[in-house]
Amino acid sequence: MTIKNFLYSTREELFQKAANQCASQITRGIEKQGRASIAVPGGSTPAPVFELLSRMSLDWHNVLIAPTDERWVDINEPTSNQKLLQDTLLVNQAKDARLMAMKNSAATATLGQKESEQSINELERPFDIVMIGMGNDGHFASLFPGSSPFEQAMDLDNSKSCIAIDATGCPVAGDNTERMSLTLSAILDAKLVMVLITGNDKLEVLRLAEKENNPSDKPIAALLNQNETPVEVYWAE
Repeated sequence: MTIKNFLYSTREELFQKAANQCASQITRGIEKQGRASIAVPGGSTPAPVFELLSRMSLDWHNVLIAPTDERWVDINEPTSNQKLLQDTLLVNQAKDARLMAMKNSAATATLGQKESEQSINELERPFDIVMIGMGNDGHFASLFPGSSPFEQAMDLDNSKSCIAIDATGCPVAGDNTERMSLTLSAILDAKLVMVLITGNDKLEVLRLAEKENNPSDKPIAALLNQNETPVEVYWAE
């Protein structure tokens, strides 16, 4: 499948174009099935997109939103993706959208996986849009190279929507190594996957991953070298 690349001269343009595409997919989903479902990442890069999107006059009460992944921390912690979404996306016009949380009261991600799965499975599938970021190691969501159980998380025959991840020893994961993530099969169960990245370094990682096609080294390769789900890359320096 040909990857569509949208390369912009400024981040402001990137954020606006990405927000517009999300709005279009949400509107189309509501028109076709009565409500829309989207999955979006945490992190600083997509936050401006969320802020722009939150100010758009969409039929938000018919939109369900889920994080693509979550650190197993309290939802009030600064590193919580749920907190980011509540602060930047589920505000303004979008305050009536419904957030389907991954984090729950279970002591560990492994113990909470079943409840997380139930929450995610309330969203309409295929997702109208899944937005992901990417780390310098080629990971997306919390699918880090060297994490456990990596092969299960990346298995396209895995019917689970989400999976508990142990990212111990993965440098990019930082201190929060206990995660919950959408599986690769769930991410690809979408009408469109948007990859949102900034900087020349990440663009080079993306290009190498597509060319080398070694998901064990750069997980994003599995997304870029499949033929089922459309992928659009949004980039600016």
